[in-house]
Amino acid sequence: MTTKPAFEFLERPPRALKPRMRGITVVSDKARSLADAASFIETVGDVVDHMKIPDHVGVMWRYPAALIRKKNALYAKAGIDTLPGGIPFEVAAVQGKVVAFMERVAELGFKGVEVSEDSIDLAPGDRVLAIRQARRHGLAVFTELGKKFPDQPLDAQEAIGMALRDLEAGTHLVVIEKSDVALVIKQGTDTLHQLMRGVGPEHLIVECGPGADRFEIANWLIREFGPDVNLENIDAEDAYVVEAMRHGLNRASDYSYFHAWRGKQLPRIPAA
Repeated sequence: MTTKPAFEFLERPPRALKPRMRGITVVSDKARSLADAASFIETVGDVVDHMKIPDHVGVMWRYPAALIRKKNALYAKAGIDTLPGGIPFEVAAVQGKVVAFMERVAELGFKGVEVSEDSIDLAPGDRVLAIRQARRHGLAVFTELGKKFPDQPLDAQEAIGMALRDLEAGTHLVVIEKSDVALVIKQGTDTLHQLMRGVGPEHLIVECGPGADRFEIANWLIREFGPDVNLENIDAEDAYVVEAMRHGLNRASDYSYFHAWRGKQLPRIPAA
């Protein structure tokens, strides 16, 4: 939405407009119809930078190519780049079909792709080769750090090294797996702070969902790293909530916008 807002006289907290390098929001389209996608774009399309399609089985085997192309074109027209979730890449990897997979992803109109190892372990060097295959087809690459079911905490220095290698190979953004984020918060370590310092917040995007703790994690991330932290795995119906949290204007963020006015005299209201 680019038209003049209804309450244009109210000052807005700083928020970069699209296309932006910080405060990126990646939302998940979970089996939404074309009509649902159009309705979503109408109301919150302006706050979404990338749309991930995480219906892995649907993308790979249930949806015809024509439907996927139509949906990707719909989002593209609204200035929203799309990418499939990471699981289809991992399926292609275990089947030895990464080259064909990258080619098909581009043919379907996706602008990005996720190269992940959260359920598999690629052979040494294959992660970089997968990134290069994706870039050869003009795809923006999202690589991922961490595992869906981690058996130990993410090692900050190892993760920094992997992220820097990914970026050198042509990765667009490095994603931090939500399971590892939750573990960091639970254990109270500074792993994410080390990653932000070692890699740079403009190169990292942090998963805050899915799950019942998604708003709790999003609030922690915004509190620790500011409203322009890059966030991913946000359900479509939650996109407006996370945007409000970035402004400090939602219950999940304790309405932090108003904290600056505590104990201060507010402007007087003129007499009618």
